[in-house]
Amino acid sequence: MLAALAAAMLTSACGGGGDNTTAAVAVYKELGSLQCTGGGTSVSALQTQLAVAGIEALAASCGLDGNVHPAVCGAPDGRIGIIDVRPAQAQLATTLGFAMLSTLPAPVRQACS
Repeated sequence: MLAALAAAMLTSACGGGGDNTTAAVAVYKELGSLQCTGGGTSVSALQTQLAVAGIEALAASCGLDGNVHPAVCGAPDGRIGIIDVRPAQAQLATTLGFAMLSTLPAPVRQACS
């Protein structure tokens, strides 16, 4: 996870001079998918929610929240959408139901399938 975070920070922090406008902060939202049935929303739908509010998505990926979920059909599966945004826009994202990725104990980024 640290390697992924470092890579995300390096690729999004181009430029220099201490300008914080290009740094990225990861926010996430549960996709709402369920074990055995799937469903839920897509990461692109989450990006659209942010765009409508004027928040630029710098990067997006899927992931797992890192929490233990009981293996029961119909229970949440822990899938999340992870969006990198500018630090100045992170608070606005939280008003739309997103949360800071850093609040999860052991999130895992993965490619969306």
